[in-house]
This record gives sequence, C-alpha cells and structure tokens, in this order.
Amino acid sequence: MPYRNTTENLKQSITILLPGLNGGGLELGQLPNFLNANGFETLTPEIKGYLYGSPPDIYQTWISQLHHTIDELKGQYKIINLAGISMGSTLALALASQRTDISSIALLSPVLRYDGWSVPWYRFLLDIAYKLGVRDWKYSEREPFGIKNPDLRRRIRDKFKADELSEVGAPHITARHLHEAQGLMSYVTKNIESIISRLLIIQSVEDDTCTVWSAEKILANAKSDLRRIIWLGNSYHIVTIDNEREVVLNEVLRFLARAAGDNVGIENYYSDMSSKPLRNRVA
Repeated sequence: MPYRNTTENLKQSITILLPGLNGGGLELGQLPNFLNANGFETLTPEIKGYLYGSPPDIYQTWISQLHHTIDELKGQYKIINLAGISMGSTLALALASQRTDISSIALLSPVLRYDGWSVPWYRFLLDIAYKLGVRDWKYSEREPFGIKNPDLRRRIRDKFKADELSEVGAPHITARHLHEAQGLMSYVTKNIESIISRLLIIQSVEDDTCTVWSAEKILANAKSDLRRIIWLGNSYHIVTIDNEREVVLNEVLRFLARAAGDNVGIENYYSDMSSKPLRNRVA
C-alpha cells in the first residue's frame, strides 16, 4: 500500500524563530534551546538579504523565502508557529497577513516605526537622504544597544569596538537594510487587519527603539481570536537577553503550550504550569 502523508504521519508542531534585522541569531538568547528542552521543536532559517553576512535584498524577498520554508514544513508538521524579536516580529506579522495556516505568533518587541527614546532626532533625515540617492552609508548602533542590563551592555560595547557580531546584532546596519525595513513596517501597518493567528506580544514600556505604540496598534487591529500582551518594566528592546529574559522565555513557552492544547481561556491560562529555570548566563 503506498505511503500517504496524512495528519497521522505528521509531527505535532514546529516554531520558526526570526532574529532581528541584520542579526545572526544571538539576539534570540536562550529561546531556541529553552523551547527545545521543553518539548517544542524550533528552526531558525537562513534568510538571505536580511540576516548578517549576506548583501541586503528587498523585503518581499525576505517574505518569499519564508513562505518557501513554511510550505516545505507543512509536509512534516501539523502546526506551524512563529516567534520573532524586533524586526523579526514584524517579518512574522507580514507572513501571517498573507497566510491563514500560521497557528500562533510570539511577538517580542515588534516594530512598526522607529520612535523609541534612543533613536536620534535626525533619523528621518537618513530616509530622505536614501530617497535622494545618497545610499552609501551605514547606521552605527549606539548605546544603550537595546539593553538595560549594564554588564551585558558593557560586553556588547566591547564587541562593537572590535567590529564583531553581538547579542544585539551587527555594529552597523546598511542604508539598504533600513530602507527595506521601512517598507516592511509600512506594509504590516496597512495589513494588520488581515492577521488571524493567535498572538502573544511582549513589550517593554522602556523600549529604547520603539514606543508602546507599535504593540498597541497590533493589539487593537489584528483579528486574532487570542491576543495577549505582557508588559515589562525592567528591560529595553532586546527582551530575550535583558533583565527579564526568564519571564519572556516562560511566557513564550506558556503561550505555545496553551495554544497547542486549545487551552487558551483567560480563566485557565496560568494554571498547571510553573516557570522553568534558565541556565546561568555566561559572563
């Protein structure tokens, strides 16, 4: 009898993890290992033109590559989830606006506009310069690098002095990357109402890269049957590695576990699941 790829043959679920713009995955912190250790398979795909190490490409190509990845995984898994940090969250939203088969999405510091308190006042001038054809420039990351924790921030500063990739991504972002990010943010802002996937948003009220406006915009306009938001008060933008990383990882795990079992009601969302410990951060 020939083999048939029925739902009985499929694995339960996989969560696709999306790093930040021009990142290398370090900004996900312990999230991949943490989810794996607690029964959730993950994949951090290569996204050419988006991640560190490849020339920048248009944002539509970023989305197209991920569509291809998801289409392949659908032949192996019953449930496809997404989780992203920073622009990775925005990219996840773009995907979900074009598909109805994404079960759940964890949005960690989603960005719909760069309006945080550490963004320089002249940021808009860079966009104008790009439109005028001045494109041979890079934006240098600046303190606090999306990190409130002083020890971690010092370590990132040292890596950037050596021009190394760090837990917050690369020390520089090209003009093309930023231009395409602007296009992606604009696209998502216009298409939020197309999103029906279950959503978890984790957002710091002290985010230095984007204000709470982005999170509130998503929360108010997505058509998801479940929209949960967790507010943080002791972190900046890269919440996966900052002071409240244990809260962040456990909330992502709780969300995926509850959604997988359709146990998502407010009245039982926090029952039967205690927080899981993280391994100590390497100094």
